[in-house]
Amino acid sequence: MTPAMRDALQAVGRRVTFASGDILRHKGAFAPDMLLIVHGDVDCALSDASDVHLTVGPDTIVGEIGFLTGKGANATLRALGPVEALSLDSSALQRLQRETPAIAADILRLLARLIQDRTEQNEGLLADIEPRDDGGFEIVRCSTLDQLRIAQRVRYDVYCLEFGRSSPYADADEGTIVDELDENGTSFVAYHDGLAVGTVRVNLGRDGDFGILSDLYGIPGTPFSIEDSSIITKYAIREAYRGGSAYIRLFAAIGTFVHASGATAIFIDCNPELARFYATMGFTRTADNFVHYENGLSVPMVLDLVDYQDRMSFAERYRKNRWR
Repeated sequence: MTPAMRDALQAVGRRVTFASGDILRHKGAFAPDMLLIVHGDVDCALSDASDVHLTVGPDTIVGEIGFLTGKGANATLRALGPVEALSLDSSALQRLQRETPAIAADILRLLARLIQDRTEQNEGLLADIEPRDDGGFEIVRCSTLDQLRIAQRVRYDVYCLEFGRSSPYADADEGTIVDELDENGTSFVAYHDGLAVGTVRVNLGRDGDFGILSDLYGIPGTPFSIEDSSIITKYAIREAYRGGSAYIRLFAAIGTFVHASGATAIFIDCNPELARFYATMGFTRTADNFVHYENGLSVPMVLDLVDYQDRMSFAERYRKNRWR
């Protein structure tokens, strides 16, 4: 990395710090950014089942594979002493391209080389380790328009075709549901043996307002600010997969993504029959019921992520796959 690249990234990145032993990333988890290490060293554990570790330090970019490809993190990153880093998300890269296009082009080429080199390196290091059995499931964060279109089609299939509901945002010709929250939202898709079987979307308050949902969810009457909140919408699972693990796998992706973003609350609405299930996870009601175009009668609820983390850390939740 050249000094010009470093200076340009420092101008657009957001400073974050980690104490010794803190987890920067969990293997398989999702985050809204990649990190440039500024000070300190980080241990990269490529496998939970084997002692495959790498140590990286200042001027190293980490988390770029998951951030740029939409896949879960391929290593657990732990701070070896105090660590300072720069958080680089999509808005940071967009600003970089606007303000310093030539340097941005160099950085994008650097990222391409990093992804290729690290993918080959990881494959070599893990060649003799048995891969984790995920039962044919894969969760992907939509990082391209094609991936987002798949999520929008799953929404249409579930809400309009399976539930028989109408939506002002539905396009029957395209077979999609698209609304204004897609502009700043992040969608995830659950695949089973290559078939898209479910989707969910998260919006962060720091990226834009929630429109009418702020009032419907009763956010102004809670201790949480819009800036520190997130909302989950468009939670759609195909009928054959409801009640199975697709739902909780998507929630795990959302939970790790929101936690990495620094948000302190997740707001959601659900059907009344699911309110008790959400209560077992720690969600509480925030306002009166309302009717939603696609979801029908809905109960607005919130999960306090600080309390959720106090009850069991995200590191332990992810390791034990325990989200309730």
